[in-house]
Amino acid sequence: MKLSLVPAMTLALALTYSIPALAAGLSNSDIAAIHTARAARSAAIAARDAVAAAAVATDDGVILPPGLPTRQGQAALREWFTNFPFTSLVFTSLEIDGANGIAYDRGTYEGTLRDGGVTQGKYLWIWKKQGDGSWRVAIAMWNLNAPTP
Repeated sequence: MKLSLVPAMTLALALTYSIPALAAGLSNSDIAAIHTARAARSAAIAARDAVAAAAVATDDGVILPPGLPTRQGQAALREWFTNFPFTSLVFTSLEIDGANGIAYDRGTYEGTLRDGGVTQGKYLWIWKKQGDGSWRVAIAMWNLNAPTP
């Protein structure tokens, strides 16, 4: 049986040189931890607890609110959540994936404003796994499906 030169060389190169293995995706416990952290932010918003809402982010966490300047760091996030226009915010994750301690979380949200109005939108959050195994938001961005009422 003749072995073609190209496949044989490809196999030899693959065996000779170290080829990084494809990174495994997130574990079920990682995904559950992200869901739990996101729910903690919703609960903190409903309780008007700016410190707890900000604490879901990394120490240097960044938010990119639509039409407004970027906010970065715990002090800026606490200020943001102190003046937050929503009394409740419910997130529905549509997709979570990642590897090597970084994950993305894409979904939709519905928020109730202080005046009782309701607004809907979509979000994308980038999460980082911490040394203690918890997950915190490194970057959060979102936009409205329609202008705020």
